[in-house]
Amino acid sequence: MRKWDLFFELYENLPRQGPGDNASTRKAYRMMRGLPDRPRVLDIGCGNGMQTLELGRISGGDVLALDNHQPFLDRLNRDARSAGLERSIRTVNRSMKAMRFEDGSFDIVWSEGALYQMGFLKGLKRCRRLLKPGGWLAVTEAVLFRTRLPAEVRRFWREEYPDITTVGENIRKIRAAGFTPVAHFRLPVRAWITPFYGPMEKRIRGLARKYRDDARALALLETWRKEIDIYRRHSDCFGYEFFIMRRE
Repeated sequence: MRKWDLFFELYENLPRQGPGDNASTRKAYRMMRGLPDRPRVLDIGCGNGMQTLELGRISGGDVLALDNHQPFLDRLNRDARSAGLERSIRTVNRSMKAMRFEDGSFDIVWSEGALYQMGFLKGLKRCRRLLKPGGWLAVTEAVLFRTRLPAEVRRFWREEYPDITTVGENIRKIRAAGFTPVAHFRLPVRAWITPFYGPMEKRIRGLARKYRDDARALALLETWRKEIDIYRRHSDCFGYEFFIMRRE
């Protein structure tokens, strides 16, 4: 069993591929001012697009959703048709590290839980180039709420994302990338559990039964189960922060 095969078997059937919820997406969007009537929006690392659909509903604009896993995009296209949003949402299969859009193409760039894959500062700078002057960027990023952490939390983030840092340090990076930070807020615990970790736990149990004779698969599933357990016990130490910023 290869890790990525099992990863996609687990994640393809989840409501979301990371923490977040529609209420947080709407909250972040409403913090943006002076948008055109039909903004052009780029959603980077969209996954199966729960937030993409919400952006299509609330923006009244044209949303381009980018991901490099076609089954995620296939599901998003089906859901967009079901929601009557097929004219507002278009998908493209491409890595965020290989975006080839003209500079200044978008009024809004959006990325929930994905920008870290480029490195936060590098990702911010790349997004800035894609925005029109006065355009908006909204991203969620894993952050530390404390600097003194339990040993298992330190080990977890050392392995998963060594560059994780505090809200204040990320705001400094936002300014360094040429943005004006406008607002930020912490994702609530429910945005981790209800649409993400809750369904993931059920999916892990089902896959554990399916692969009960595969030691490699069971070890991988246990790694993901431990991740959920660490968050449940230490959500006061880390989480996701929604950052909303403007290119002047």
